Amino acid sequence: MTRIGFAVAGVVALILASLAGCGDGDPAAPGDSTPPGDVADLHIVTVDGTVATIAWTAPGDDGDQGTAAEYDIRYATDPITAGNWGTCTQAASIPDPAAPGTEQSAAIDVGSRADVHIALRTADEVPNWSGLSNVATASIDIAFQVEQLTSEGNNIHPCLSDGRVVWIRANSVLGDELYVANLEAAIPVPECLTDNGGLKEHPNNHGSERIVWQGRESSASDWEIWVYDAYQVPRYQPFTDNDVHDCYPDLAGGGSFAWLRGSQVYGAIHYWNASGHDESIISDGCCPTSEWGNEPPSADDYAVVWRANRQVGSPEYRAYLWQGALTNLTDELDATMAHNYSLHGGEIAYEYGASPAWIRYWDGTDWQEVAQGYEPSLHAGAIAYEVWDGHDWEIRYWDGATIHEITDNDYNDTQASLHGSLIAWVGRPPEIGLDQIFYVELAKRSP
Repeated sequence: MTRIGFAVAGVVALILASLAGCGDGDPAAPGDSTPPGDVADLHIVTVDGTVATIAWTAPGDDGDQGTAAEYDIRYATDPITAGNWGTCTQAASIPDPAAPGTEQSAAIDVGSRADVHIALRTADEVPNWSGLSNVATASIDIAFQVEQLTSEGNNIHPCLSDGRVVWIRANSVLGDELYVANLEAAIPVPECLTDNGGLKEHPNNHGSERIVWQGRESSASDWEIWVYDAYQVPRYQPFTDNDVHDCYPDLAGGGSFAWLRGSQVYGAIHYWNASGHDESIISDGCCPTSEWGNEPPSADDYAVVWRANRQVGSPEYRAYLWQGALTNLTDELDATMAHNYSLHGGEIAYEYGASPAWIRYWDGTDWQEVAQGYEPSLHAGAIAYEVWDGHDWEIRYWDGATIHEITDNDYNDTQASLHGSLIAWVGRPPEIGLDQIFYVELAKRSP
C-alpha cells in the first residue's frame, strides 16, 4: 500500500510539473483556447496592375503574446464578412507570421477584378483562429491590351462568334466586300469572302461557316438577305429576291435566322427554320403591319426578341419574345422606353430611354440598370457597349458586376460586338481617317 501511494503521488507530481512548464507562449499547451489577436490595421500600400500590396502589424499567438502559426488571406469583389468568408478566394502567396508588433506585407494578385476587398485571419498551432481583420479595399485599374486588326479601307459592322469576326469593308468605287479573321490565331489575318461588289450591311455569323447579311446592287432600290455557307457551292448567294426591303438578319442557331421585311415603320418579323426549310411571319399573331411597326429583331438559341410600336391609334410600345410561341415581355422589360435589344441564352440587354440612354440587363426574371450607354452586345451575362465621354465615343465592358474601360482615346470607338472573352469594334484613328476594326482579348492586359 505504501509503495502504491508513492507511485500515484509520483505520477501526479510529474503531471503538475508538466503543466507548470507550459507558459502562455506555448500554443501546444493542453487547454490552450486563446486565439491570436485580431488585425485591425490592414491597409493597401500600392496597386500595380492587378497586384495589390497589403500591410499590417503582426498579432501574437495568444492575444498579443508569442508568435502565431499561420495567416489566411482572402479577397473578393463583394465586401467580406464573417458570413461569406468561406466563399472568398484564398491568396496564393501568404507569409508566415512574424513576432508580434512586426510590420508585415504581402503582394496579392487579384486577376481581372476591380474594387477588390481583402481581409485576413490568424491562427495558432492548435489551431485557434482569430476573428476577421478589418477589410481593406483596392481599386484595380485594368489596362486591356487593345489590338488593331485592319489598317486600310473603310471597315464597318463587326460581328463576333466562336473566335471569328466578320465585317464589311466598304469601297465607294469597287463596292463592299465581306471579310473574316480568326482572332484566336497568333497573328489574325483578314480574309475576303466575297467578290461581287454592291452594297452590304449588318453581317451576322456563327464562326466563319455560316454568315448572313443584307445586300443590294448599287442600282437596286431594295435590300435582300444573302447567305454564306462554307460547305455549299457557290458559297454565297441571295436568300430573298423581291421588291421589298429585307434587312437586319440575325442567326438563331442551326442556320435558322430572323429578319425584318418591309419598312421599319410597317415591317414584319420573318423567321427561316433551317431544319424544316420553311419561312414564317412570327409577328403576325401580335403585331400585324396594318396597325403595328416592328423594329429589327435579335435572335439566339432558336428565339427572337423585338420591339413593336403601334402606328394606328394611340401610341404604344411592346416587347415580344418568340420561342415557337409568343411571350409578351412589355411589363418585364418596362418596354415603354426600351429598344435596341440584344438576346443571348434567354437573357436580354437593351437601351432604355433616348438622351441619354441607359443600358439595362434582364436575366429572365428581373432587370437591373447597368450604366449610361448605347448599342449593347450581350453574351453570357456580360455586356459590351458604347458611351459618350463628353468628347467622343468609347467602348465599355460590364462583366456582370464591374464596368471596365476598354478604350480611352481621342477618337470615336463604336459598334461593339462581344462573344466569350473577345470584343471587336470600329475605331477611327485620326492618322488613318477611316474606320478600322479593333479588338481585345479580355484575358490579356497591357504590360
